[in-house]
Amino acid sequence: MSSLSEFTGAVLSAAAAWWLIRRASRRAEQGWVACTDWEVKHQSFSGVESDDLLFITDFDATLTSGDSEQCHDLMGSSSLLSAEFRAEFAPLLDWASNTAIDGVEWWDRAHSFMIKHGMPPRQLIPRLVREAKMTPRPGALELLKRLETLGVPVLIVSAGVSDVIEEFLRQHGALSENVTICSNRLDYAADSAPKSVSPDPPITSFTKQYAYQSASTFFSAHADRRALIVLGDSVTDIDAAEHVPYHTSLSVGFVNSRPDQAAHAQAFDAVVQGSDGSLWPVMEILEEMTERVPLMRRVTSNHLFNTGTPK
Repeated sequence: MSSLSEFTGAVLSAAAAWWLIRRASRRAEQGWVACTDWEVKHQSFSGVESDDLLFITDFDATLTSGDSEQCHDLMGSSSLLSAEFRAEFAPLLDWASNTAIDGVEWWDRAHSFMIKHGMPPRQLIPRLVREAKMTPRPGALELLKRLETLGVPVLIVSAGVSDVIEEFLRQHGALSENVTICSNRLDYAADSAPKSVSPDPPITSFTKQYAYQSASTFFSAHADRRALIVLGDSVTDIDAAEHVPYHTSLSVGFVNSRPDQAAHAQAFDAVVQGSDGSLWPVMEILEEMTERVPLMRRVTSNHLFNTGTPK
């Protein structure tokens, strides 16, 4: 009996070691880099259930790939919109010539041009999004579907445009009831042309710390959830969780094509490199939290490594 027990223990230890090494290898392949204190924070999620969790994420270059067109890019580049509008809007997207414009002023000017020219017409938004060079980040749609299945509330805090984000999610079958969008919304009233943009002042990359106030109804409805996962591609995206009460949190930053990831490594608990860096490691964290399956079962099954999960 003792020999059998020792043999079983050795097999389990070897299996556990293999599983951990394989997981680390897969995450490295997907651009995943753990930062300081990652394992400590990861372990703090060991007792978290799905009904404790809130999921807060950026949209542009986070749920979409790092080289995708972003919400406001569509306004300056699409031939579906009037030439007069594009001629006035497109220079805003030339960042080299806009170094003197602070964040809030940029959004105010962009939105003022949209109102001035009545762009984009409401009926063109589905086609505008469909023809855009906007691609889901690998694993993003699967992650959103899993969060829907688990009933985890998702708050998308974006400096983009709600109408574009909603249409993108709708076209990819990911606009579910558990998703709330906190972004800049085009107000059409009863017309086809936008009459205003709300909120005022706008939500920008520099003002995400106001998300708790802007999405107060969302946070009030889920006040009993005290575990956070926060995703973003800019270091200021982590600000969306500011003022949100929580017991434990994990944050993941997407470096995309930035040559220097030092600021991201300091701001986030883990970073994902490359414009197509995968969200599958985030899915694995979610599965670890929710499945509560024994390690040996995970090792001997194909659940994490031999299913539809991309290699």
